[in-house]
Parts: sequence; structure tokens; C-alpha cells
Amino acid sequence: MFRRVKQELKEGKTLLQFGFIQAIGQAFGMIAPLVIAKFFTEDLFGSYVLARMIVFFLLMLLITSAQVPFIVYANEERAKTGKINKSFSVRCAFLAFSIIAFVSLSCVFNKAIRAFAEISSADLLFMSLGFIGIAIKSFFCNLFMALGQRIKSSFVELVFGGATLGLVLVLSLTGKINLRMVFLVYFISAIAVFLMFIKRIDFGQLLPFDFDWKHFEKMFNFTKWLMFGATAVYFINWVDNIILRIFKASMANIGEYGLGYQIFKAVVMMTYIVSSYFLPFVTEHIEDREKIRNYLSRKRPKILLLGFIAIGSFFLVSPYVFRFVYGDAYQSSVNVIRILLIASIFSLYNSFYAPILNALKRYKFLHTTLFIQVLVKVLLNLILVPKLGMRGAAVATVFSYFFQAVAFEIYFRFKLKKLYKICMRS
Repeated sequence: MFRRVKQELKEGKTLLQFGFIQAIGQAFGMIAPLVIAKFFTEDLFGSYVLARMIVFFLLMLLITSAQVPFIVYANEERAKTGKINKSFSVRCAFLAFSIIAFVSLSCVFNKAIRAFAEISSADLLFMSLGFIGIAIKSFFCNLFMALGQRIKSSFVELVFGGATLGLVLVLSLTGKINLRMVFLVYFISAIAVFLMFIKRIDFGQLLPFDFDWKHFEKMFNFTKWLMFGATAVYFINWVDNIILRIFKASMANIGEYGLGYQIFKAVVMMTYIVSSYFLPFVTEHIEDREKIRNYLSRKRPKILLLGFIAIGSFFLVSPYVFRFVYGDAYQSSVNVIRILLIASIFSLYNSFYAPILNALKRYKFLHTTLFIQVLVKVLLNLILVPKLGMRGAAVATVFSYFFQAVAFEIYFRFKLKKLYKICMRS
């Protein structure tokens, strides 16, 4: 009994350390756009929102989609051989391809991108540097997670977020902030991450490079479904802006909605900490009934309660925070964020099922659900945006996350009956 209690306390301490450091790092990164909004006009911030939308589309498609397969297959490889060099070799190939693809697509669709976001050719060039910077940061975070060094992964997020926020503040206070410099900040922050963490990597597990085509095929088959899902996630996050643009919303309105949605995404990113932290654990112990029961029936309720309290508190104070920071500007963003916070509760709930579905490689269901969620959100946006404007887009987001929560719960209860019974026995 004493050992069990001691182990639970130890695991809880690790989760708190990981979550606290990760949360601070992501908070720094999420605060940076809020600072940018303070020094940009609503119109210019709207251009920034649409430019970021383009960057994050290819990040989701090419970078994010390969992260979970790398963690899953690297942990399996490390358990068998003590090394992850095959998985690492494939991951490096994915990274190189992603950077080449972004630069190539930026050249091919140069005019269309500039017209959509109302930016210049020079701005587009700096967007490419921003993409490379965020891709490098994600690569290091993912690598440490694959090596089982979760605390180091959270420190990468902390350094990158801290450097980004610090540089944005310096540029803002010196009056030198503009769209180009903002994207350059992401690249410089990635260089800081590289210099600080390259010596902390255990290259004994990564080298020699061993590009195995069979291993590549397995990881790519997993990644294909995640690319499908990542595209769905992208549209879940950004389709509001596209539809607002279709219905001739001004760049100022897009900036106001984008600011509110940026804060919502920051809250959702905090909920993803749960999935990110527990994915290696669940992958390793998916057949261990006692540990899965502990995860579902003991850890989950405690984290959910803390999350509900935090989200509810922010719902109450958000109008005062906006008035204090932005004065009379961006006041339309307040209603947007308060509606979206309801969706963040469903996101937190969903974050406990994602590691189980990934560990069981039920990615077909997972990403088919995301695709249907996109359809729900698009349909509701088309109905509600003409009538309610930005508030309609926010309401559509809430219902799309609610749909995902219902789908996950039904699947868990009826398709994963064994795990559901394990949870109910406790």
C-alpha cells in the first residue's frame, strides 16, 4: 500500500512539473499574439491572423501529423532494441520534406496568398522563416517525448515561448514591430532552442541513421490518417475565418474574432498537455488493467475538476481583462471568447480519450470523427454567420466540440467495452 501511494505521488509530481512547465511555455507563445494585437491596428492584426492561418495549415498537415506516429513507433522500437534510430531517421526525412514543401507551395501560390491575407511578397518570405522556426521547435519537443524525456520536452516549449514573447516585447517597446519582424521572431526563437538543447540529446539512441523502408511505410500509413485528421483539425480551428471572409467580413472583424479565438486556442492547448503527457504512458501500458483503471477513474476526475475551475474563473474575469489591456479596442472579442470557453470544457474532456485511441491505433475512427466535426462546424457556420456574425462562428465551434465529445463517449462505451468495464469496476 505504501509503495502504491508513493508511486502515485511521484507520478502526480511528474505530471505537475511537466504540465506546469509546458503550460508556462505555451502561455508565453500564446500571449505573444495578444501583445502583437495591442500594437497592431485591427486591420493589420487581421492580416496577421490570416497569414498565421496559412502557416499553420502546412504545419498541421506536414509537421503535426507525424508527431504521434513518431512517439508511438519510437517507444515500441526503444522497448525492443534500446534505440530509436529507425524512427528518428524517418522523422528527419519528414521534417526535410515539410520545409521544402512549404517553400515550394509559397512560390507557386504567391499571388493567391498575398491577396487572401493582404500582405506583400517580403511578408510572405518571412512567413517561410516563421514556418521553419515553429517546425524546428516541434521537432525538438517531439524528439524528447519519443526518448521518454517529457520534462525536457516541456522545457523546449518554455524556451521557445519565452524567447518569442521576449522578442515581441522588445520590438513592441522599441516601435520596430511589424508583420515581417513577427515571423522572424519565430525563427530566431527556434535557433535559441537548437543551441540550448542540441547538447542534451542522447545521440546514442538516435545514431547511426538507419532509414528502413518497412519502418517508413508503417509510420507513413499511420501518418496518412493523421494528415487527414490534421487537416480536419486545421479547419476546425480556422474555417471560421474563411467563412467570415466569404461573407465579406472586414479585416478588422477578422482581427477581433481572431483575437478571441487565439485566447480560446491557448486554453485548448493547455488541455492538450494531458494528451501529450499521457500518450507514452498509455501506449506502454494499454494492456495493464490496473494502470488504465487508475488513469481513467482516478487521475481523470481530479484533472477535470481543476480544469473546470480554471475555465470558469477565466469566464468571469475576461471582460475586465480585455478592458484593462485593450481599452476600447477589441471589445467584440469578449463575447466571442466567453462563448468559446464552453467549447474548451468539451476539449478537456476529449483529451483523455485521444491517447487511448492512438495507443490502440484506432486512428481511422479518431480522424473520421474529426472530419465529421468539420462538416458540422462548416454547416453551422454557413447557417449562423450570416445571422449572428462572429457570435455565430463561436456558437458553431461549441457545437462541433460537443459532437466530438458525444462521439468519443459512445465509441468508448460500445466499441471499447473491455476498457469501459475496467473503468467501471474501480
